[in-house]
Amino acid sequence: LRHGVERYGTSFVSGPSTMASGEGGGYRSLKVAIVTTMQAPPLYHTSGEVPEVISVPGLERMARFLAFFLKQVDVAPWEQLNP
Repeated sequence: LRHGVERYGTSFVSGPSTMASGEGGGYRSLKVAIVTTMQAPPLYHTSGEVPEVISVPGLERMARFLAFFLKQVDVAPWEQLNP
């Protein structure tokens, strides 16, 4: 995760947590690692949350990060993914 963050310049406010919030909550019974990303404050669930405020460069960085992250997950040992 850190390598992808450094490589693509994405920033995350929070870190690993046992709280399964949002869409990830429904998968908690599987007892596997879950990754959830979202853009939250300051516009989340406000009238200012409109497509025009989306940062195209930021969206591109996030897309590249997620592609990199998924490739890393694909080759990682199970024990590393779900300690």
